Formats: sequence, C-alpha cells, structure tokens
Amino acid sequence: MNLQMIVVIIVAILSGAATAMINDRLETPTPRIAVIDPTVLVAEQLKQITPGLDDAAIQANGQAFAKRLDAAITHVARQYNVVILVSPAVITGAPNLTEEVRRRLNGSL
Repeated sequence: MNLQMIVVIIVAILSGAATAMINDRLETPTPRIAVIDPTVLVAEQLKQITPGLDDAAIQANGQAFAKRLDAAITHVARQYNVVILVSPAVITGAPNLTEEVRRRLNGSL
C-alpha cells in the first residue's frame, strides 16, 4: 500500500465516525429535566391502606406500590425523554410530571 491509499482510508474512517456521531445527536435528542413529587404519591397510597392489616400485608402492599411507582416513573421518563428528579432537588424551571405518573399508577394511560 502506498501512503496516499493509507491517507484515503484514514480520512474515510474519520468521516464515517463523524457522520455517525452527528446522526446520533440529531436523532436522539438530549434528555431534559423534569420533576415529580413522590411524597404526594406515597401519601395518597398510604390513605388507601385498609385499616387492620398486619405488618406482612402492609409490607407486601408497600413493595408492590414501590414496583408500580418505579415502572410508572420509568415509563413517563421514556415517554417525555426526560431525566426525572424529585421536586425539592430543582428550584425552578423544570416541568412537573407528578400528574402523569399518577395517571400511569392509576392505569389511565
């Protein structure tokens, strides 16, 4: 191989890599930040606990709710292409998606 051919191959590789990186940036938008207020959602769940349940049943309900909450948050984050933080962590400027997570928890979506 001569030097000119090596240069052409290197330029082609670099050009392809640059094109792939640009394409990835254009097709996959950078996630934004959104917030939820999980204390509201947990408080609502606690109000729904039937009085008189034993500790094991309360723990089972809590674990089931935690799994549903995690799934709802994950779904909403993907749907809106956002990173979700708890609302006290963000002073201002981020959309609040608590209602979207609540709807997902209640099976409305």
